Amino acid sequence: MTDFIFATLIIAAVMFLGLLISAGNERQRRAIDGIREQAARWAEGDLRLKRAKLTHEIRIENPRLWLEGIAKRVLGSRPSLVDLSPWDSDRAKALVATCADGKRLVVTPMPPERFVPAVQVKTKRGLTRRLHQAEESLLGDKPRRVPVHELSVVTAGVFFDLEAQNVWQQVTGEVIETERLYLFEVGR
Repeated sequence: MTDFIFATLIIAAVMFLGLLISAGNERQRRAIDGIREQAARWAEGDLRLKRAKLTHEIRIENPRLWLEGIAKRVLGSRPSLVDLSPWDSDRAKALVATCADGKRLVVTPMPPERFVPAVQVKTKRGLTRRLHQAEESLLGDKPRRVPVHELSVVTAGVFFDLEAQNVWQQVTGEVIETERLYLFEVGR
């Protein structure tokens, strides 16, 4: 009988010790989570302060060279841009860069699912249709097949959004409030 009581007390003591350890681990987990959240908030706040401080200092001297650098990051090779100009229709806005090899880079704040229909030429019959498309089609013959790349702070650099706003204003004279742009790579 004493062995049974002794075994029961040992089992109860082990269970009690397990509960104490579990409670202590849970308390530590909550404390570590709190520290992690505070560190994340501090890092976000610090980044916001640095970005706010640098907002006034970010100046892009040559928008064409800036776009070449961004295109190199996204496309893997540096295109040789000859010209960078604004493009505007009643339904869409973009920056159009002409490359030395005949390609075009089209940069717009509009998502592709809205931009492509906005710039697509309305179909007409026969030769008139082909001439009209050759004149006005910004994305070429098959606009839905043009490769498109999303540009954001993840793909184009930590200060991309601030630089993009600066470049857009320099080229178009207008202010945009966007965190991402879309780069269409139009072939020859």
